[in-house]
Parts: sequence; structure tokens; C-alpha cells
Amino acid sequence: AGAERFQERVRENPGKAFATPPKDLAKVDPGTCVVFADGLRLDLGKRLRTFLEKEGFQVEESWRWVPWPPVTSTAKPGATPVADLITGEGAGGEEFQPVLRGTGQILTPDRFRQLLNDRGFQVLSSDETGEPEGRGWTEFGVIDRRGHEEGWKLAQRIGEEIAGLMDRIRGLFEAGWKEIRVVTDHGWLLVPGGLPKVEIPHYLVESRWTRCGTLKPGSKVDLPTVPWHWNPDVIVVLAPGIKSFRANTEYS
Repeated sequence: AGAERFQERVRENPGKAFATPPKDLAKVDPGTCVVFADGLRLDLGKRLRTFLEKEGFQVEESWRWVPWPPVTSTAKPGATPVADLITGEGAGGEEFQPVLRGTGQILTPDRFRQLLNDRGFQVLSSDETGEPEGRGWTEFGVIDRRGHEEGWKLAQRIGEEIAGLMDRIRGLFEAGWKEIRVVTDHGWLLVPGGLPKVEIPHYLVESRWTRCGTLKPGSKVDLPTVPWHWNPDVIVVLAPGIKSFRANTEYS
């Protein structure tokens, strides 16, 4: 009900499209480590803030609309210090994977790390603390993965995920980092028993994910459509409300 009401309010008062972050991640000061937490939904971000403030941390919070469609392959690159080096020009959008600006190569994990290195960011594993005099990038948490693998049981895991993220933040500060910037990519829906299914003919789409798909050129559907964030020539079809193009999907 909350998700559907939220969508109603957006239709009444259309929000701005995805914009640049309130603070430019490409220009973070030395002594700052960016922590990416996949699927740290807005309410979980607020829970994290509450816990951090209770421990005496000074916290600033900001938000923005996620890119269309809000899946990791599309939304994560937009929340990184190398977003300006990424494009979708020439990409088909079937997997919603952007490419490197200038070369057209698919943005793989190795190429993503190389972009960060080239821009002067240390890429830290989940237990490394790096050199706090510089700038860092690290990833922590498996909220999104757990949701896809475990469905409704994710609800039982949220507490430990937030606690683990708290521990990671504490450890980075104790190692000497002066500022930790936590960023995320998208939210999610969780419905025990599965999201209600909506049909879409296979012959109209190039690809079909749980709640989005890529329309074939010239296809017309009676469903919401938006341009792909990285290449507006690619049209994305969306499952309305909390519906899913696939049956028995509890998390998406």
C-alpha cells in the first residue's frame, strides 16, 4: 500500500528526473572513503542514520531519484565517482549495462575498478582499511543478493546487515578516515508469497526482467514506459504498481 500510494503522489506531483548527486563524488576530499551498500533502501538509510547519531556520529543525509530502471547494473554506476566516464551510447539495453565513454566497452567489474584507480581512488576489499590520507572506495553488505536468493527471509536479515555496515563504518574511522560517505543504488519491494503478476507478450520485448524490460523498436504497450537512463533511445517498459512480469517473485 505504501509503494502504491507513493506512486500516486509522484503522478500527482511529478518528480525531477535523476540528477547529479548533491555532492560530486568525483571531487571528494582526501581523507574520504565512499562506501557502497547495494539495496540500502531509503527507510534503511534512515535507520542507519539513527543508529549512527545515537553513537555520537555527525550525519548529513541527502536523497535523489534513482536512474531508470532502478536495477543495480543501471543505478550503481550513477552513484559512483566515475559516473561521468560512463554512457549507454551504442548499447542495446537488454541487460541494462552501460559502457565506457570513448571505447564502448561494457562496464565490467574489472573495468569499473580500473576507472576508480585511474581517478585516484583506492579500491578496498570489505576488510581492508587502506591509506586514510587518500581517497577510497569500498563495497559492503549483501542486502540485494540476500533478497534475490532468500525472498521474504530478507526481513530477518536486515538487522544484521545494518549492524555489519555500522561495524564497517566504525572500523574505517578507527583506521583514520575523516569522512565516510555511504551511497546506494536502489530500493526494493518485498511481498511474501510473491508480487502479483502482470502479463506482457514476449514478442514485444527484447528482454524481460522481473519489473522492467526493453521494448523492441516500434512496439506499443498499455503499460508505463520510460527512457533508459544511459541511452534515451532505448525504451524501458515497467510493471505498474507492485506487479511483476514473473510469477512467484517475492523480492524485486
